[in-house]
Amino acid sequence: MIKFLWQHFKNYKASLTVVALCSILTAAVNLLEPFLTAKFIDEILIGQDATTFYVFIAALAAISVTAIAANWLSTILSSKMRVQINNRVVEGVMRHVYKVRGDFIFKTDMVYLSKRLDQDAIDLVYFAIGNMVDICINFALLCMALVLMSSLGVKWGVLFVIIAAVHGGAYRALERILFERSTEVRETESRYFTCLSDILLYVYSIKLHGLYNEWLEKFRAAFGKSFAAVMRQVKIIFWFSTSALNANAVFKVLIFFLGGLDVLDRTLSIGNFVALNGYYLLAMQGVAYFMSVGQLYQNALAAYARIMEIKNLPVETNGTKVLAGVAAIELRGVDFNFGEQNILKGFSRRFERGKIYCVVGKNGAGKSTLMNLICGMIRPSDGEIFFDGVPLNEVDMIYTRRNLIAVVEQKDFLKNDNLSGGERRKASIAAALKKSADVLIMDEPDNNLDASGIDTLAEKILDGKEERITLIISHDERLTNLADEIINFRDFDA
Repeated sequence: MIKFLWQHFKNYKASLTVVALCSILTAAVNLLEPFLTAKFIDEILIGQDATTFYVFIAALAAISVTAIAANWLSTILSSKMRVQINNRVVEGVMRHVYKVRGDFIFKTDMVYLSKRLDQDAIDLVYFAIGNMVDICINFALLCMALVLMSSLGVKWGVLFVIIAAVHGGAYRALERILFERSTEVRETESRYFTCLSDILLYVYSIKLHGLYNEWLEKFRAAFGKSFAAVMRQVKIIFWFSTSALNANAVFKVLIFFLGGLDVLDRTLSIGNFVALNGYYLLAMQGVAYFMSVGQLYQNALAAYARIMEIKNLPVETNGTKVLAGVAAIELRGVDFNFGEQNILKGFSRRFERGKIYCVVGKNGAGKSTLMNLICGMIRPSDGEIFFDGVPLNEVDMIYTRRNLIAVVEQKDFLKNDNLSGGERRKASIAAALKKSADVLIMDEPDNNLDASGIDTLAEKILDGKEERITLIISHDERLTNLADEIINFRDFDA
């Protein structure tokens, strides 16, 4: 996890240094305050020295202003780094998702994935920014407070170490359970928000088909699982918080009892008694910090594990041969299986420039699968695909898709909500034709088009036909009549 984070943090060394210096300064101020308070009580209230009083007030004002300025600068820089580095992490994972094999993309709920990625990146980066420097500072603060406490009596240091050890042991005993609970909460929350997004996304269809009650039950079930996971996590977190409270209560009782006896015996001044309480609070603050950072570390570890689960997904194989153009595409004995389902079996076909091919067949027969195979979005389970005699695995398909293949998808890629369905369809077709690619693939291009629109589309398909391979998936006769060859998927085994 450290190596992964450093890749994103190494460009922010200057900001991290400033944040570290601000944290050190704040820690020094925290250690100085109990000392000044002890001096104030012993030398001012008892000695009634006016000069010392004014010096104390001036010193207190100075360190207070310094602490405020340091905290302000640290907060601004930390916030800036958090936002920027979080975006770098998300962008890095997004680039990897772009490279993964198409079968992952087709079977993954991207709404769920986006919610999961955003939350995991935030938790991981916020943990690192908030604790990378603070771990060292709080360790130093804890040690110094313990030394200062022991300087007032060895018994105080020994007593604190015993109570802190018990407190730490309680955390270690629950560490693994906390990790499991954190992972469970993340997963169920992601599923909950995915269900919510689906309801809002498909609200029209749900309303149209009268399926509100069914979807509401799904939503309630997702909430129930998320709620149960959160409550299980809360119960574990409770023991951490009560452990710190119990340790505080026990030590404070002992300080007042034993310290009070020392004050009565005049072996401990009132000022040092107050300082002892201050040092104890700082030391306990350090212990509490490490208990809380342990909990946050488990959350960050769960976030890191889920991010790396995506980062470790195998990427698609992309060849290195850049094609100048495409005159023919040939599939030889291609099989394609999706899980245990056989979509294509022994499919062979040659597509040549200057011809129009129309693919027909029932839903699920493999028409869109054929399109994705030709585009290299998925790879055959068996058999081979060739571009002008070059095996697809050797072809730079990223370049080919960008420059030599134009696709009209079944669902329009445009996100302009001001356009009607027909207008978006026309815009998608226009964008594909404007590309002047060697291969034109259209998946149900007649969707949302009226009769006039389909006639216009037919004219545009014929225009420039000789310069490209045209593959159309459609059942509309006005388009199938354009075909030099019709490929009926009912004629193939599946």
